Amino acid sequence: MKKILLLGFVLLMSGFAQAQIVDTYGMRIGGGFSNQYWKFKSDNIVHLSDWKDDKLSLSIYLNAEKKLTDFLSVRPEIGYLQKGYVEDITFVTAESAETGKDITINRNVILHDLSADIGFKISPFNFSLQPYLIVGVRGDYMLDYKGMEVEVNGKTVEVTEIIKDYNKFTLSGLFGIGVEYQNLLYLDIEFNPALTKNYNDGLSIKDRYIGATIGLNINTLINKNK
Repeated sequence: MKKILLLGFVLLMSGFAQAQIVDTYGMRIGGGFSNQYWKFKSDNIVHLSDWKDDKLSLSIYLNAEKKLTDFLSVRPEIGYLQKGYVEDITFVTAESAETGKDITINRNVILHDLSADIGFKISPFNFSLQPYLIVGVRGDYMLDYKGMEVEVNGKTVEVTEIIKDYNKFTLSGLFGIGVEYQNLLYLDIEFNPALTKNYNDGLSIKDRYIGATIGLNINTLINKNK
């Protein structure tokens, strides 16, 4: 199912471009804060049920846009979204407990996701500086990852046991506001709350992402330079 949906996004965008029925196509790049909420399903363990610490993350998307009405457009996108969190668990050994030295080197957990979404763009005003809303759905699939790092017996070890089970297709909502200048440059601020969760050994894990990007409508730029 996940492969069919992601392939559908690619075909949708390539089909728009080849048929020349898109109004604009472009690219946006930016960053934001990602996080995860871990909830233990066992009533006997509740002290770790909380949000981790936020991690600064990168996002890059290619998109196409087609007007449906004067104020409503559809905007499919596909790209790279870096997710993850900053681990709030401290790893210790008997030796480090005696010395008081933290064996954790790097607490950043990084998830490299293939991301695709369909957003509906609502533009109620026709100004040169045009505000708009985005409402839709986003799907992510993890391609690679990097766990937190600890030092054990003088060697750096990457902690990845739970992360391996993140390799699942997940869905999130897509809610955003933006502003576009002369159909050329645009700024998006978005929020992605989880719609589905990952499960692992009694854990329920969900994502959250808040970000901002700046974009360029490529075909508008090309037409201006002709």
